This record gives sequence, C-alpha cells and structure tokens, in this order.
Amino acid sequence: MRFSGILTAAAVAALVAAPAAANPLSRILAKSGLTPQDTNIMRQAEQSLLAQAQGGSGKRAKWSNPDSGAHGEVNVAGKEGDCVLLQHQAFLKDDQAPKQVRRKFCPSEGKWLLSQ
Repeated sequence: MRFSGILTAAAVAALVAAPAAANPLSRILAKSGLTPQDTNIMRQAEQSLLAQAQGGSGKRAKWSNPDSGAHGEVNVAGKEGDCVLLQHQAFLKDDQAPKQVRRKFCPSEGKWLLSQ
C-alpha cells in the first residue's frame, strides 16, 4: 500500500469516535461501517479536488458506492497558506447522520501530503 493510502486510511478512521490508540485501524474502520472500497472512492474524490485546488473554497466532489450504499461529498473548506482544507461528509446506507472529518493537505515536492 502506498504511503498516501495509509495516511488516507488513518484519516478516515477519524470519522469514528473510538480512539485510535485503543483499537487497531482495521477494527476502527470496521466499526465506522465504511468498507475499504468506500474509503478508496472517497480518496479518489479527494484527489480530484486536490488536482484543482487552486480554485479555492466551495469546490465539491460527490462520491457513491452502489455496492455498499455509502455515499458522500468532499469539499474545499478553505486554505491556510499553501495548504488546502478538505471537509468530508459520508453517509452509510440507511443512516441519516453523516460521519464527518476535516483534513489538511500541504504541497511538498509536487505532491499533496496530509498535514493533519
């Protein structure tokens, strides 16, 4: 797994309330209800926004996984210097309450790296 994929999986774990130190990442993701395929689709939506991040706040990318019924949206929530803030909302099948997480990416050597 690429390093960015590992970082993405770790950040998606922030969608759940359980502390990361108490449970292995796989258990945290399992408790979130998001499948690995969901997180990959979320990451693709995120990457499409980062590719056009110069556009600034308000840009959105929707995603959905017909296999799991999960869907959501990621949007550019703002900028901090050269860094881009992305806000995720993910809905599990038949769940009205979104799982939310905000992530910060900063440019480094031509790539976007997760900052927090």
